[in-house]
Amino acid sequence: MAAHKIEEILRNKKIYQILRPKTVTCRPWITLQKALELMHQENAGYIVVTDEHLKVVGMFTEKHVLMKVLVPGVSLNEPMNKYMNAEPITLTKRDTVGRAIEVMHDTKMRHIPLVDDLGQCVGVLSVRTVVTFLSELFPTEVFNLPPHADQFFDTAEGG
Repeated sequence: MAAHKIEEILRNKKIYQILRPKTVTCRPWITLQKALELMHQENAGYIVVTDEHLKVVGMFTEKHVLMKVLVPGVSLNEPMNKYMNAEPITLTKRDTVGRAIEVMHDTKMRHIPLVDDLGQCVGVLSVRTVVTFLSELFPTEVFNLPPHADQFFDTAEGG
């Protein structure tokens, strides 16, 4: 597939066209214990934190758990909002997949909340969804990847 074709697809394909419906949300005042239980129950690596009007006020992820919660002195009875990202970057469903990839790369975020024109949470885009989309878009390239990223072959397979 030509490079310009790939760029065109990423520029034109909208997030809503690849979005999976699952979104895990909670209010900011729940305890760390409740947040961890919710993530486990939903089998999710994130929680989008919203206010009573469903406006995004934060993001709590596995990374927050590893870097901020699993340290000495942290009580699971503390409010989760003390450990969340209170200024998450958001996108809309109308943004392009290419834009989402740029934001994920630049911010190192694996989950990006999606908001409507009022700032209300309407979904979440995960890196897993983007990777699934790309692997379905380029199945031959994905299936022919070597088992190890640093592995190169001198000749083509079967050649």
